Amino acid sequence: MSIALIQDRTLMILSEFLGPNDTVSLVDFPNHENAGDSLIYLGELAYLKKLGVSIRYVADASRYRAQDLRLLAPAGPVLIHGGGNLGDRWTEFQDFRERVIQDFPDRRVIQLPQTIDFTEGARLERAQRIFGAHPDLTVLIRDLVGVNRTRSLFPSTNVRFCPDMAFGVGEQKRPNAERVDAVVLRRKDSEADHGKGVFELAMPWSRIDRDWRLTGWRRVWARLLRAPGALNKRVPQLATLLQPLQQRCYKALAFNNVRYALSLLSQGRLVITDRLHATVMAGLLGIPVVALANANGKVEAIVRDYLGSLDDVYFARSPEEGAAIAHQKLKDMTTL
Repeated sequence: MSIALIQDRTLMILSEFLGPNDTVSLVDFPNHENAGDSLIYLGELAYLKKLGVSIRYVADASRYRAQDLRLLAPAGPVLIHGGGNLGDRWTEFQDFRERVIQDFPDRRVIQLPQTIDFTEGARLERAQRIFGAHPDLTVLIRDLVGVNRTRSLFPSTNVRFCPDMAFGVGEQKRPNAERVDAVVLRRKDSEADHGKGVFELAMPWSRIDRDWRLTGWRRVWARLLRAPGALNKRVPQLATLLQPLQQRCYKALAFNNVRYALSLLSQGRLVITDRLHATVMAGLLGIPVVALANANGKVEAIVRDYLGSLDDVYFARSPEEGAAIAHQKLKDMTTL
């Protein structure tokens, strides 16, 4: 499946819920340095533009106020940003999601494509009560196994498959030239699969090894772009007046994160990562990528369902298997 086919399939699914006459609100903007979430956000904007949907209100969790949303968007669906935090691993995001769903029992609420990551217990039971009480809630899930699990856990909720929306940005060009053989991007949070050992890439291959983190002028620029949001938070009365500027700053923040990430990944002939959207970005750039398993299985699921259909995307279930694939691929590239 090509990037264009993934986009077409996504637009077809979204068009069942959204159309050119819709005005929407989009909440849970990813106001942090994770370039993967920023890529998803830019993909969401791209798809909504293609659908002809008008976005009246955007907010991150800290600046969201239900009364502002109702004032700026008196009608229309409320969309919740997609990603990988539907569950009890990242509780602050789940808390916010549940708050929005409860705030708008009179609106259609659409959770954009997510990965489900719930364990049994009180948090799941709370989510089941809140989701089940909403009369018009749609939850989009970005992998097929996750769709079945979500349907079983939330039987009264409309659950549908939809590919990750990061693909909405389309193919990308390398922003700079190769510098090293491999860029190794590895998680350092709870989604890292530490139980399977530390990935090592032995010489003679050169490499850059890091995780997402803005540096230099991009970090300074991100701070400047957050100034309207800081004013919004300190003086809530200005929130609606600042909304057009806030939306432009959100888009610029996401673009800043993504350009940094594309620049970093472009420095390698090969990318090796346990981050889903580093894998997606490499695929969009046309850079060979070895995707390693992560703790909740989302990388494997999405590679299996559609990401792995792109050229030069390889999945490894262990660091040892990943090292072997990387070595062979770099060897083949050297002898060409």
